[in-house]
Amino acid sequence: MIAFLNSERFGAAQFVAGAILVLFLAQCLWLCAHMPVSDREVAHVLGGQQQWRGSALVNELPSPVTGLIGSAFVVGSHPAADIVPPSWRWLTRAPFMMMGVLFGASIWYVARRLYGNVAGYIALILYSFSPVAIARASMVQPNVIADWGAFGAIFTAIGLAHTLYAPREVVLWNWKRILLLGIALGLATAAQTAVVILIPIAIGFMWYLAPERRGAATVIMLAGCAIGFVILLATYGFHLSALVQSVRASQLNDMHFSMFASVMTYTMLGLFLLRQPTSLLLFVVALVAFLAWKRTRFFGTIAPLLVVAVLAVFGILMPHRGGLDFYIIALPFSYVFVSGVMIDLLESKQAPIMLGLVIGVLLGHIGMNLVWLTRL
Repeated sequence: MIAFLNSERFGAAQFVAGAILVLFLAQCLWLCAHMPVSDREVAHVLGGQQQWRGSALVNELPSPVTGLIGSAFVVGSHPAADIVPPSWRWLTRAPFMMMGVLFGASIWYVARRLYGNVAGYIALILYSFSPVAIARASMVQPNVIADWGAFGAIFTAIGLAHTLYAPREVVLWNWKRILLLGIALGLATAAQTAVVILIPIAIGFMWYLAPERRGAATVIMLAGCAIGFVILLATYGFHLSALVQSVRASQLNDMHFSMFASVMTYTMLGLFLLRQPTSLLLFVVALVAFLAWKRTRFFGTIAPLLVVAVLAVFGILMPHRGGLDFYIIALPFSYVFVSGVMIDLLESKQAPIMLGLVIGVLLGHIGMNLVWLTRL
């Protein structure tokens, strides 16, 4: 994000990405204008107001950070009000739309750094015209917080690992990145506790990328986790007992391996995937190419695909957590994976065919989303 906003580096690539993000924001505003505030959103905001006043029973709130952010711009509304003020439609959702835009910028930045400008555009278009992304960024709910935090934690950890061979004391030199890692972990786990399952994956990536500096990588991850824990505890008003109760209620150790044999599991997963047929088509093409063509298999594509696979498995294993939440967190990683493989395909002998396929599918992706919006 720093590089994205740096005026010295602002050029055509940033301009195009910014234009796509403006279109994403416009879609969020359209959805916000046509969607009344739900009872669940009101509950989040009222709980957040009580938290700001120090009178909330935080152990009874499903996602304390969601209420805190959702009520941040709401001033002077009594928490016992029976009628939702008209301004709440915009004031409570504005922070989430802002996070949605920044999340999109993060996806573009990561894909561009890994594979180049075109890949950045592919990943950003898949995100910016996704009904799931638009809906989650236009409501008071924890998904956009957890998704952005999880995405940031994984790729910040990978970025930190690449600096571990620098000829200086990287632990102290990287304090800004470590702080960013801690913020990402803190926000993600405060929104959805289950995001902690990604911490072992993040440290695994760091150990793989810097096998001779695993000690430093471990220290960095522990420092990031410590910062994240402070942020997490702060969302519970620094009431450790409330945090412990919330973790117990999340039942993170309650896994049902029998769900792998359940027809309902794959029915629900299929319904989720078919809600975005265009991005599913590109993912299937990318996965087939990944399995069949050695050139597409490298860490830059393996890492996001591995995260997608792990989240899909946990989505099946932990149905009480809501498999949908894990699938939604996996989507941005799938966009990065798709963009990376597509770039290799666009540089292959089948480049003209692949270019037509990619452009056609992306246009279809945009069109289907606009049809969905106009039917609201």
